[in-house]
Amino acid sequence: MGITYNQEEKKFVFDFQHDGKADIISLTGSGYQVEAFGKCFYYGYEFTEQVESSVRSAFIKYLKFTDSLQEHPDLTNFIKKAVDDLDKQISLYNYDLVVMPESSSKVNQYMLRYIYRFAQPSLHKMEELFADKADEELCASIRKQNVLIIDDVTTSGSTLNEILRTLRILNEDNDITIFSLIGRKDLMAEAF
Repeated sequence: MGITYNQEEKKFVFDFQHDGKADIISLTGSGYQVEAFGKCFYYGYEFTEQVESSVRSAFIKYLKFTDSLQEHPDLTNFIKKAVDDLDKQISLYNYDLVVMPESSSKVNQYMLRYIYRFAQPSLHKMEELFADKADEELCASIRKQNVLIIDDVTTSGSTLNEILRTLRILNEDNDITIFSLIGRKDLMAEAF
């Protein structure tokens, strides 16, 4: 059944074994990818077409503002499944550098901790890429490494678009992968 929304109880129900017609997000697939700027891929879940905007907003709020992810095993399994699928696609061991938002949510922090089970990349905040005086050491590091950008939810894609352009200027040859837990296939195609 994927993830459904129980209107009466105002809660989300997770089923990691089956997808159904009432799903707001299907869970049995392995995410999706869109190529942009050569070697850049984007992975994650997306809402199904029939989901009302109020339910989308409620799920994003539930995802981003849950006090303790450890008390919500369905959410942690949701994140783990997505990261496991990502690892199957790109092999996280091949990534040396992770870039994530400065004001990272608990979801981003949990994703990072789970990624560290596969590899030990260095971490930089997205804001460091846009500093007035870019750190020469960071720029040199980006030029030599495969980069993984993580974020919990992608809405407009404008921030990721700017980050990708900046990274691609510095790093023409290595892999740059964006991983957003929830996004839209059409977003990346439009953004680039």
